[in-house]
Amino acid sequence: MRGTTGRKRRPTWLLREPDPGARARLWCLPYPGAGASMYHRWPAEVDGVELCPVQLPGRENRLREPPFESYPAVAAAMLEGLEPYLDRPFGFISHCGTVFIGYEAALLLEERGGPLPCRLFASSMVPPHRASWPSILRLDGEQVGALVSELMRARGAEPLPELVDMAAGVMRADVAAYGRFDRTAPRRLPCPITAIGWSGDTQIPPEQMAGWEAYGEVRRTVLEGGHWSYLQAPAALLDEIARSMPARVPG
Repeated sequence: MRGTTGRKRRPTWLLREPDPGARARLWCLPYPGAGASMYHRWPAEVDGVELCPVQLPGRENRLREPPFESYPAVAAAMLEGLEPYLDRPFGFISHCGTVFIGYEAALLLEERGGPLPCRLFASSMVPPHRASWPSILRLDGEQVGALVSELMRARGAEPLPELVDMAAGVMRADVAAYGRFDRTAPRRLPCPITAIGWSGDTQIPPEQMAGWEAYGEVRRTVLEGGHWSYLQAPAALLDEIARSMPARVPG
């Protein structure tokens, strides 16, 4: 759709229009409490796979919108926005709690009869039936602010008090949505899973990620780094993406 200036409107869910020449697309979901700009250090593509940061409601350029209240609801809305771009192989990648948005999106696509993702990348996250384990559910107000400040520093930003307060509101809403998530019985995905742990991660140690095998075919890997190393798009992570995504567009 074109506006009066003749320029194509940017999709609400994306920071940029997807490349029609990409062989595959990887939808990159932001960390809880963060927006799509957390991927600013990631390349636009790796080995022909376009890396597409997804903007969730309630943050950054969508700040005036209410934050999502549940993972199934935001997954359904996201798929509606991304539908025009599911015309080639695609997958979902996320870090920590928003991994479950990709999980719910994959299940919903299966229920609708496709198209199906070719892979779910789950970085630093327990499987759905163990969602009550991570300590993020037990953070008080002061600890939420400290976590937001830590995230900002990891992104190379100065945690100014007014910015911390704003981001803490988003984080609290995301934690509330996480707390409502209820998948007590494993449900297999229609695609393979890559479970990515980080050797120095003290928030979600790699050994806590056991159990993803109940959800389908799983490739496990532990990369060098800590909880925030994901933000830097280390070469080992990009290699993992390139090796796991399809080699070409079908047909």
